[in-house]
Amino acid sequence: MSALPPDAPPPETPPLLPIPKLDIRWVHAGSQHLDLLPTPITAASTTYKAFAVEESSRIEERWQSYGDEERTKMIREWGSTEGEGAPARTAKVNKHKDKDKEVIKEKEKDRRESVASSHSIDNDRSATTEEEHDNKVTGKIPPVEGLVEPKTNGVGEEDEVEDLDTRYKDLIAKQQKEYENLELIAGVPVSQDSLFEVSLPTLSLHPVFWSHTGPRVSVLRGTWFVSDETRPASWELAEEIERGYLEIKPWQPSYKHELAIAMALGPAGEEKLKYNLPAKFGSGLGIIFEDGEKGRLITTGTLTYISRAFWSTLRARPSGTYVYRGYGPAALASGKDKADAHSPTRSQTHSRRGSSSSQRSLVLEKSPSMHQRALSKDTSSKKEKLPETIVGAAVKGLGLTATETLSGVKKTAEGLTDDRQERPGVFSADNRNAIEEENAPLVDSSEDDTPCTDLILVIHGIGQQLAAVYEAYNFVYAGNQLRQVVRKQSANPALASIIRDRRCQILPVQWRASLDLDGEKTDEDKEHGMDNRFSMADITINKSIPYVRELTNSVLLDIPLFMSHHRQKMIEAVCLQANRLYRLWIARNPDFEQNGRVHIIGHSLGSALVTHILSNQPTKMPSLSQLPKQVITGTRDRFLFNTSNLFLCGSPLGIFLHLEGAQLMPRKGRERTMRSPQDEALDRSGKFGCLAIDSLYNIFYFTDPIAYTLNAAVDVKLAGKRPPLAITSVTAPFYAPVTNSFSAISSYLPSMLGGGPSDKKPIRPGVIRLPSGIEMSGPHGEERLEGSRGERRFSALNPHGNVDFYLPSAGVSEYLDMITAHLSYWSDPSFAAFLLAEVFSTRLDIMRTGLGLARQAMEEGLAL
Repeated sequence: MSALPPDAPPPETPPLLPIPKLDIRWVHAGSQHLDLLPTPITAASTTYKAFAVEESSRIEERWQSYGDEERTKMIREWGSTEGEGAPARTAKVNKHKDKDKEVIKEKEKDRRESVASSHSIDNDRSATTEEEHDNKVTGKIPPVEGLVEPKTNGVGEEDEVEDLDTRYKDLIAKQQKEYENLELIAGVPVSQDSLFEVSLPTLSLHPVFWSHTGPRVSVLRGTWFVSDETRPASWELAEEIERGYLEIKPWQPSYKHELAIAMALGPAGEEKLKYNLPAKFGSGLGIIFEDGEKGRLITTGTLTYISRAFWSTLRARPSGTYVYRGYGPAALASGKDKADAHSPTRSQTHSRRGSSSSQRSLVLEKSPSMHQRALSKDTSSKKEKLPETIVGAAVKGLGLTATETLSGVKKTAEGLTDDRQERPGVFSADNRNAIEEENAPLVDSSEDDTPCTDLILVIHGIGQQLAAVYEAYNFVYAGNQLRQVVRKQSANPALASIIRDRRCQILPVQWRASLDLDGEKTDEDKEHGMDNRFSMADITINKSIPYVRELTNSVLLDIPLFMSHHRQKMIEAVCLQANRLYRLWIARNPDFEQNGRVHIIGHSLGSALVTHILSNQPTKMPSLSQLPKQVITGTRDRFLFNTSNLFLCGSPLGIFLHLEGAQLMPRKGRERTMRSPQDEALDRSGKFGCLAIDSLYNIFYFTDPIAYTLNAAVDVKLAGKRPPLAITSVTAPFYAPVTNSFSAISSYLPSMLGGGPSDKKPIRPGVIRLPSGIEMSGPHGEERLEGSRGERRFSALNPHGNVDFYLPSAGVSEYLDMITAHLSYWSDPSFAAFLLAEVFSTRLDIMRTGLGLARQAMEEGLAL
């Protein structure tokens, strides 16, 4: 080989690579809340889950809109104790280590000088570019120094945490009382239908449509992750690691050469590549970057140094905890497929029992690290071969140029990667898909592709005063339970064929929590000094059984309150809360007013309250966009929306109608009463019992001691001939599509539904007759009510010509069922299936499937 001429250009050096893009993902500790569990959350979660890609992007965009000082204040006040390696969490460990700070600083200075000399190939990079990128990838978080001072007094830490919790509860309480500007979305909406919101000023996650009663749920900007994607590094630790990452530049090709040499030299060589972290993260803690995506956190000390040297002699990977730069590499390290880790449409944020990744993490925590498995084989011979191959390649590189060494190490790494890909994973693709299907999320942002067309508001009855003391009585969990059962029933093939591309959402109306019973003093009271105000606690007999007295005061007191002058305040509380939910919903779902419907479920005393409201409700309400702001904020005795279906469950309404001398009367101008004569429907608002709704259903268990029937309130003569209709259990084969002739089952039907051979009526050609007596004729199927006045009124109240429906009892004893029946509606799958069938079914759906009632069927000779 001839010598190069003197004027030949120097050998080319590997080009400098740009700083790799940081896969930022916002994470939260609120998986228990987003799972919408039907049981109380007793402890805060310590495991973080990632938001969906779209949600994280929106949060990041909002985060970047804040200034540097604002972000600094947020982190200092609310985020200093969150994430792995938070200084406040390690303060007690470090309080006796302050004297080592100066020694560590000296070592850090010497180490940086050594690293600077070994990285001379990269020193041409401009400092301005590094600084600009540092601000970009870290969200312009100021330097760590002075951001958060670690506390040295445990008592002071506890006091600060308690003060922070108090401040957060006050902020949440203030937000719940807000009523003027509900159209403004303050936080970043997340989860399906924007049920939750991220508040960046407090770095927290909280529900929007119901009160947050548990501890603050933290959110964190995940840039560096410890071990896997569920353990994000704290704000300060991530900032410090990123600072070291930009200084060491492990993504550059030359770094692989240096790392190979350091590995060949053992622990002593690795010390030159170690970036020491401040003492507040742990004494002697440092990081060695292995490539552009990961590094190892290790500690310095005699025992640690000897143990690392010992493992090096055994040709095993040195000890340490792996950290990963970005969410994608961290997710891949926990066993996720690359598509799962980076897919923009799949989110592991909200699952019912934890995501599949979290389950895999639990398995992996009990086994060797993923990186150790990647560098080892199932056989003992391969366990010895792979580390020797790496070290051998590094040793050979000592006598070669940087380019040749880089090429050799790259080929070795590629061989290891190919070999790793050939090995079967801890979970096969089928097993992983099975786990993900089992843990399908209850609500997930990706499901928003199916628009929510029906909003169901659930108004609770008595007993919610107990929720202030016992979290288990909070009505939010009853709503969560119903939501879960509805979701399961919507997968029923017959129901799915009715629901089609529609979807419902359930929101609880917590009116009791906002009820204020303190009355204002009148002029007479002030004049005569009548200022003696006493509470229930002042008149309660303290020597009685405490829990029984508390139960009496908190539960049964609601009934005399309803019968007193406080009824109007209770009505206003229901209206304010329901209107508040509707305004929040429309602000987040603006198309719902034109395309959606609202339905109401009234339970127990709530059914009586909603009946009073709907009796005073105008027949049709204009949309919110057509109402002045003063009317919207000032309306307190009616709903700001139209109600389609009203479901009463466990209702004592019959008693109140009897005491008032009222009756149930259809409201003219609704769906089936547009052309009703005067004796069939009443066009009058303010008449108790004349409800501004399309359909009414009174559902109960026969064993429910609070429930009463309502058929007699429509027509007492027909009520004796129309017993309550049974809602068939979902375990019965009734919910399969009806394919047999209706004549085969007509003998089982009561006479009022056309049952029996003597009750068959001739059907005119081109006419469809529903069992309720509604007749649809004409080219567009216009409906016309037929029969006596009572029959027409029944038919006007719902499509089945009957107001009362009963659920099957699953118990073996009526006396035992009596205790639990009143609160069993939320977990009853038959109730959920009936709810879905009546909300989503059309008249043709009822005829096609027979859904809705066990005794619902078409007469023989049906003409379509």
